[in-house]
Amino acid sequence: MKKVNVLESVQNSVSSIFSKEDVINLINSIEGEGGRVITVTEIGAAIDRLVDSLENNEDEIVDTDSVEFSIAYDNRIEVDRVRVNFDYIREALENTFMDFGEAEEEVTENEL
Repeated sequence: MKKVNVLESVQNSVSSIFSKEDVINLINSIEGEGGRVITVTEIGAAIDRLVDSLENNEDEIVDTDSVEFSIAYDNRIEVDRVRVNFDYIREALENTFMDFGEAEEEVTENEL
């Protein structure tokens, strides 16, 4: 059944515990049929923007202040540990993909 058919049925039925207006408001609050479809092209473009952002700011990805080195055989310097700046990566992901989402309404305690 489609949303329009449900609305017509409610409008034409006898009222019960809930008023017709209550039921109609509830049905109207349901998201439209299908919702937004994200295309493969949009996903590809978003991934390209993300990769470009990471490549252009590669100095931000590694926390250079926390890199640990050691001296190995033949006096070679080896990197023992490199920390990744996950906050920067999270920010880049949010900047790229948040456009695809819809804002959620905040529910207060009174509405629960």
